[in-house]
Amino acid sequence: MKTQDLSEFASGMEYDAQYDKHYEDDIALIKKHITAMGARSLLDVCCGTGIVTIPVAKVLDYAVGIDIAEGMLKQAKHKAHQANNLYFLQLDATQFSLDKRFDIAIMTGNAFQAFLSDEMLVGVLNSISNHLDKGGRFIFDTRLSTPDNLEIDAEMSLWQTYQLPDKGEVKYMGMSERYDAETAILYLKKVRDYQDGTTVHSSIDLKYRKLCEIEVFLAKAGLRVTEKYSSWAEGEFTANSNNLICVAEKL
Repeated sequence: MKTQDLSEFASGMEYDAQYDKHYEDDIALIKKHITAMGARSLLDVCCGTGIVTIPVAKVLDYAVGIDIAEGMLKQAKHKAHQANNLYFLQLDATQFSLDKRFDIAIMTGNAFQAFLSDEMLVGVLNSISNHLDKGGRFIFDTRLSTPDNLEIDAEMSLWQTYQLPDKGEVKYMGMSERYDAETAILYLKKVRDYQDGTTVHSSIDLKYRKLCEIEVFLAKAGLRVTEKYSSWAEGEFTANSNNLICVAEKL
């Protein structure tokens, strides 16, 4: 069974430097649902460095973040060391069991696409569903298999620059190298160039599913889609939307 390359997530400090300001809309929508539900507990699956988990936990009684990447969790625990209602655990999202149910579960950063096989996705969704109370909500995002998302690049291009406290400006380049239509997996290559002349290569493989497939997987896990958006800012979802932000209810 093909698994994800975790080299992209080795350094939690670098992940924060690159993405810390990218999740404001995610946090706002999740807080909106917490308020609407009167939710008191939350499970963040593939929580990374806690960019989303930590701020939303401030309005909750109890929150747990799980991730498989040790470097990400180390950074999350460092940032949340003063929180007494928030716990970070190193667990495999495809098969985990906690002695607790939650009002709401979330998965941000398009982590939904990291589960490359049907077997892995079934494991994730069943695990999440088993940890939700009836009427609980699962909120997640994913890119969809649209022509725009599956376009192949001819060469590397600059995707982003960001600052690291100890290394200065980092140039982050990448390309969509190959799409396997049979498996619906897009293969991406990435390069980071540092001011000291160091170059670090990494890769990530992403599964692209159609909306109809996603709804079937959710239904089999006892989850019913109640809301769909094209962005975390609650953009209208249409048949041509490249992105899905989905709210599903535990039946």
